[in-house]
Amino acid sequence: METVEITFGPLRPGAGPFLCDQLAALLANRPDAAVVVCDVSAVERPTPADLDHLAQVRLAARRVGRDLVLRGVGPRPQLVLVLVLTGLGGVFGGEAGEPSSIRGVGGESHGQPP
Repeated sequence: METVEITFGPLRPGAGPFLCDQLAALLANRPDAAVVVCDVSAVERPTPADLDHLAQVRLAARRVGRDLVLRGVGPRPQLVLVLVLTGLGGVFGGEAGEPSSIRGVGGESHGQPP
């Protein structure tokens, strides 16, 4: 399966459209890519802007028929916790070796305990 990889790190608020434009350019050059892999290993302390950017990139990928999976979530317990608490955990999938489920509370797997 062909993939496109993007790296996601601390960004200033309002950078979502820029990220979506970058993703669109990457996908235009790789029409065979079915999956966008978003490396979030640089996100140490997720901010509301980070969550907004992730949601925007995920929506941009879905609009063109691509799946988006996160890489680097596992060693970031704060990011896992924020995704779970905001309900976004079920929106994002993880790569092999990553938490298979970061969906929610109540006995579901979160990858690592928060």
